[in-house]
Amino acid sequence: MTASEVNADSGLELAEVVGQIVALKRFPIEPLGGEAPNEIAVRADGPVGDRIYEIVGSDGAPLTWRTAPELLRYSVRFLEALVVEDLESWARVKAPDGREFAMTDPAWLGDIAQRLGREVSLRRAAVGGSQRSLHLISRSTLRFVERVYGMPLEPLWLRANFVIELAGGKAFEEDDWAGRQLRIGDTLCEVLGSSHGCLATTLPPEKSGGDLSMVDGLLKVRGGSLGVELRASRGQRIRLADPVCLVD
Repeated sequence: MTASEVNADSGLELAEVVGQIVALKRFPIEPLGGEAPNEIAVRADGPVGDRIYEIVGSDGAPLTWRTAPELLRYSVRFLEALVVEDLESWARVKAPDGREFAMTDPAWLGDIAQRLGREVSLRRAAVGGSQRSLHLISRSTLRFVERVYGMPLEPLWLRANFVIELAGGKAFEEDDWAGRQLRIGDTLCEVLGSSHGCLATTLPPEKSGGDLSMVDGLLKVRGGSLGVELRASRGQRIRLADPVCLVD
């Protein structure tokens, strides 16, 4: 598509529309599953409520979906999509058996401890603010992975914050954006480079037929990366269907 001028905080920017958001995800507690709101608020340090808490073991080390893949079957949501304050009171944790707990209720941590066979606790994420990263992958890349896998991917595996439909529809096109800036709606992001956090193929497939070894092989060929890692610098809100632009 041809470049077009868009109005930004600092004046006019020359931007090229490369796609639009078709899936928006937020993960309040790492490494639990998250939610898929239609919009989220953004502050100077990035989207509000994303990866702001973490589960840690008795040794103080944070658990990850690689070391404790069972935690992907838990999920966290906010009662209000545009929540900006008192996040703990607005959050709900859903266990694999369907029970839902207030985030302030320690019972869900007890449930996790019982499933894992070890004590766990909740704390504010050690990495936050301007250091917090986001993850973006194109639908074209995901379709390529699904062809390799042989069927649709398990929804729990998707850990990207943004899935975008590319105007050109080319798989891995987002790899070329490293070092550039993206404007997603009114939010400006820096593309840091390749992402290792968009796909978590650590749980056994819930359906039969897919060949996970083929996906593992693809990841090895690509050095474990799919999609790109971002850092948001400024903005107010990101919505489903927002345009995604490369900014010069």
